[in-house]
Amino acid sequence: MRDVLDDTDVLRAVLDESPDLIALADDGGRVFYLNRTGLALIGLTGLPSDPAMTIDELFGCAHATVDGPCPLAHSATGRWHGPAEIENVATDVPIPVRTTSFVVPRSGGRGNVTVWLARDVRGAHDDGWQSAVETSTYRAAEQQAIANLSRLALDGDIDQLLDSATTAASTLMGVDRCMITRPIAGDDDEIAVVGFTGQPPRLPTMPARDKSLMGYTMMVDEVVLCYDRDEETRFSTAAMASFGFRSGVGVPIPGGESGPWGVLSVHSNHNRVYSARELSFLQTVTGVLSAAIRRVDLDEQLHARSLRDPLTNLANRTQAYQRIDEALARARDDGSSVAILLLDVDDFKIINDSLGHEAGDRALVRVAHRLAAASRDGDTVARIGGDEFLIVCEDVDGIEHAQRLADNLTFAVNRPQPLGTEPLPLSASIGIAMSTATSTRQELIHQADLAMYRAKDIGHGGSAVFDHGDLYDADRTRRLSVDLRAALGEGELNLLYQPIVDIATGRVVAMEALARWRHPSLGVIDPTEFVAVAERTGLVGGLGEWALRTACLQAASWRRFTDVGIRVNVSAMQLRDTAFVDKVAGVLRWTGLEPAALGLEITETVSLSDNDRVSGTLTALHDMGIGLALDDLGSGYSSIAYLNRYPVFECFKIDKSYIADLPDPRATAILTAIVMLARAFGLVVVGEGVETPEQLATLRECGCDLAQGFLLGRPMTESQATIALATSGEQAGAPA
Repeated sequence: MRDVLDDTDVLRAVLDESPDLIALADDGGRVFYLNRTGLALIGLTGLPSDPAMTIDELFGCAHATVDGPCPLAHSATGRWHGPAEIENVATDVPIPVRTTSFVVPRSGGRGNVTVWLARDVRGAHDDGWQSAVETSTYRAAEQQAIANLSRLALDGDIDQLLDSATTAASTLMGVDRCMITRPIAGDDDEIAVVGFTGQPPRLPTMPARDKSLMGYTMMVDEVVLCYDRDEETRFSTAAMASFGFRSGVGVPIPGGESGPWGVLSVHSNHNRVYSARELSFLQTVTGVLSAAIRRVDLDEQLHARSLRDPLTNLANRTQAYQRIDEALARARDDGSSVAILLLDVDDFKIINDSLGHEAGDRALVRVAHRLAAASRDGDTVARIGGDEFLIVCEDVDGIEHAQRLADNLTFAVNRPQPLGTEPLPLSASIGIAMSTATSTRQELIHQADLAMYRAKDIGHGGSAVFDHGDLYDADRTRRLSVDLRAALGEGELNLLYQPIVDIATGRVVAMEALARWRHPSLGVIDPTEFVAVAERTGLVGGLGEWALRTACLQAASWRRFTDVGIRVNVSAMQLRDTAFVDKVAGVLRWTGLEPAALGLEITETVSLSDNDRVSGTLTALHDMGIGLALDDLGSGYSSIAYLNRYPVFECFKIDKSYIADLPDPRATAILTAIVMLARAFGLVVVGEGVETPEQLATLRECGCDLAQGFLLGRPMTESQATIALATSGEQAGAPA
């Protein structure tokens, strides 16, 4: 045993592995030995030899003790024990220690050796030995740093938070560098440096896994300490050596189930022992970072959610508008063009109203999937409301290119639905607007909207490119909407009356009231135009009520000498008005017209847009004794299923497009089939648009009941119609 104690290599190894600072000085106070822990604690790589460092120079403790000057124990009986502070010579950061010093006499008159023991107490509990300076200064600085970081974590920018975290760690711990690193998606070899203090890293990445301290920390997901890189065997210290680092600590920043979000690491250019107190501080910092990152991730998720349409998961209006602004900015920089495609699903309301909103939602989702699949990579497909979609297309090589893109989308929507699945809209109309160097988002959307309405006017399932004629049409629509409102109040509108004739007897059985408008400066406005304006601008209810009131009043006067009825067209918006039945009843009471003399003509597309409200309105009108006619059968869609569900119609009118080709055999066959269908439902059939005797003869041969057209009577004014009805009655010898 004595031999072992006399072995200097053994004793040196014991001293070097001590967790406390151990210093040995000769009688003159010159330090001739400082163990590895001591060198790291005060920031040295080795003891200077020329001149040799003294105890005073090494510790500076004569002016840094808590209880006054610390006596250097140079006497044979000298001994001192108590709290003190030493300074890291590299950073000037004070380090609280608990010290013991004593003198060991050497044999043979070789003088004495002063032994200094110092224990770093920065991570210890306050047990009476901690210095007052640590309690009042270091802890206060630490708490202030955490408070500042916590404030940033609540409402600050994440980059600002990362910079503040690295600054706080490097300042309080007196290290040469602090970094924050995190994984790179899809890269197993590198990790990204996202925050640092000190000299900027030469590269924005560090080696991953066991090729660096940070990579290893991320891999094992626990605190990793390296006191001396030369002694490190767990991971490669080549990266540390390239920066000149001798020691360091890596602390994982908690993330989710997939592992840490990143690593907070500190590095020193000297071998260093990192105290429990320092590790606790670093872990507190990473806890703050983790909370902030979760908050930021949540904010990003909420922000991303706010930019998506919840039904289809496409971009919503807000994100679509952002993408347009960004695309226009890029187009101005590189001289390219942007195309805005505004798509509206044709007759989507048929599905929504007939099958319910849930079926309508499912249909919209399927349309959205088809549009997304048919668009180019990089194009933005957005649902901006209802059944309206917007597609932002960058780098478009002109109008023809934009039209091809639109054709791809309409083809995708038009693709047949597999058998056995729910109904899917079979067409969509697209308006196309091309950007110029000065285009704004608002201008392009407005232009695409105007072009889309023109596409719908042309026919379902098509597209139209904006031209300046659309602006003229829009201006005309705005002017007509204003003037139509005035016309309703000033009596500019009038009704013409066209007879409906019994084919078998030639008698007039009813007059259809037709609204006409002669504009003071624009002349005669086509009914299809001003009715469409009224529907778009919300005037159709007022227009319809005026026509109903005027026609019923006129019919009541005719009923004094004839039993001819009156037929009035009704719009979809009127049928959806919950007060419409009461309004009709009020008109009948006011005019004195019996309900059986009134017939309401409803276009086929209106009837197909059935919902509970429309169904209830039609049933109430039928129960009042008012006749209901389905107008323009065959002009758009088959309403046979509707007729079967709601047997409230007494007749339907065959669209004039079927009459125009008579007596062509194919047209005659179709007409015959329609009449047979009417008979199956017990309905009266009216053929409209009759202009030739051959057409009338064919209608008679096919069994059609009534007819209407220029051959039988053109639309007439009130006075002309009154004379015609009176003359007809006199010739017949009795009311017709």
